[in-house]
Amino acid sequence: MKIPIQVHKEGKFYVALDLLTNVADQGLSEEETIANLKRGLEEHYQILMDLATKGKKLSFLEIDM
Repeated sequence: MKIPIQVHKEGKFYVALDLLTNVADQGLSEEETIANLKRGLEEHYQILMDLATKGKKLSFLEIDM
């Protein structure tokens, strides 16, 4: 799945925003910012997986955009 993000500059920092989750991160370069956002999204989804109700079926849906 490709995730739609926006990257823009605010002062000396770049900011990356995931348009689906509103998770955002920043860095001093576009590359650093995107790497930071990727790590943040991985942590975000891991927390969601940890919070999922235990004992209930968990499925994944792949979408094409």
